[in-house]
Amino acid sequence: MSPEEVLQKLDKLNPNALLLEPRTVYDKALVDVTDDPQDQWPREARVHVAVYDELACIEAIMRWLGCEGDEALDWYSYNTSGAWMGEGTPTFRREDLDPDPPA
Repeated sequence: MSPEEVLQKLDKLNPNALLLEPRTVYDKALVDVTDDPQDQWPREARVHVAVYDELACIEAIMRWLGCEGDEALDWYSYNTSGAWMGEGTPTFRREDLDPDPPA
């Protein structure tokens, strides 16, 4: 799903869902919408939130802040994935993982 499609779907399902700022940095990392986030936050059932690709977020932080991977990962862990902003807080997943690895 493209970031534009994610934004359209989210606008229909939960226009109050939160998006990462600055949008010019993070919107490229949007990959989906879910009402079943698999993260550490307690959530109400059936609340749709944005899903961001974890690695794309880290790469975006590296470009934005002009830093190396370790610093971007620290920033991401503390300021992005580790920040509860309320019920509409986005969730994250790794899009590079193969869901069906060879046996």
